[in-house]
Amino acid sequence: MKMEDHPSPEAVYGIVRKEIPSISLGTVYKSIKTFLDSGLLREVSLHHGSARLETNLKPHHHLICVKCKAIQDLPDEDLTPLRLKKPPPLGFQVHRYSVEVMGRCRNCADLK
Repeated sequence: MKMEDHPSPEAVYGIVRKEIPSISLGTVYKSIKTFLDSGLLREVSLHHGSARLETNLKPHHHLICVKCKAIQDLPDEDLTPLRLKKPPPLGFQVHRYSVEVMGRCRNCADLK
C-alpha cells in the first residue's frame, strides 16, 4: 500500500520478499486479487505489458510514458469534465471514466 508508483505484482513481490523470504509469487498474486476484489487496490489498464496496481482510489487519470512505461497520476480536476456524446449500447452501465495520456516522461524525452 506504500508503493505509489503503480507497481507490477512482481515489484510488490520483490519488496515483500525482503520482509518475508519464504513468500511465493503465487501468494502475492492471490493477495493482490483479494485486495482488488475488496476495493483496496485498483488495477491500471493492462495496455502496459503487465498488470500495474495503484492505491490511489480518488478519481484520477494517467500520464503514461510510451518508452519506459512509467505511469503518473493526473488529477481528475486537471481535465475538463468528461461525458459521452451519446448513450452507451443498451444495457452497458458506466462505472467510471479513465483517460490515458500517452507521451514521453521527462527522463525519456531528454534521451531522444
